[in-house]
Amino acid sequence: MSKSFNDIREGAGRVLDKLSAEAVRLGDAASMKLKLEACRGRLNNEYALLGRLTYAKLKGGKDNAEQIDATMGRITDLRLAEREILRDIEEAKAEKAAMKEAEKALGDNK
Repeated sequence: MSKSFNDIREGAGRVLDKLSAEAVRLGDAASMKLKLEACRGRLNNEYALLGRLTYAKLKGGKDNAEQIDATMGRITDLRLAEREILRDIEEAKAEKAAMKEAEKALGDNK
């Protein structure tokens, strides 16, 4: 049986819509992973700074309590940001799984 031009065009449109939606989702996932890695890099830098400041205080008796407090505050902020990014990643994974399940259910009903 031959399909009409409109049927073919509609089918192609649905395929393109699915592909573009998947490209957006992949871009979002990559963006979230890059944010996570950047956050973790900054967190590692702050931990290293905290170590150097603490060493200077303990070894040389340096009065740098304000710097230590500021560094610890930045670490706290970065850890919160890291948790938020991880939560966003998990939500995106759950959404993707739900979409696949819905698509599977729709496919089974045809």
